[in-house]
Amino acid sequence: MRMPNVLMLGILAAAIAGCTNDVKTNAKTLTFDCSGIGKGWGDCSDKADAQCGAHRYTVVSREGAAEGKSDDRNTEMKRTLVVSCN
Repeated sequence: MRMPNVLMLGILAAAIAGCTNDVKTNAKTLTFDCSGIGKGWGDCSDKADAQCGAHRYTVVSREGAAEGKSDDRNTEMKRTLVVSCN
């Protein structure tokens, strides 16, 4: 009876880890990568809201830089948001 519960917890932990693969954490901050065509700062804010609670974080840094143009002539934007949950 105890073994299925432990197995279920392991599966749940692995599933949660797979959903947050673009979020890097340390003891104080969370880093969100929202790079790419069709993504914006709102995507980073949505991820921060999901991790910390709606608007319950402080922005530590916000960095974005345009990279070279892709084959379809769009400039890809590299975006990184670092927050600290309140």
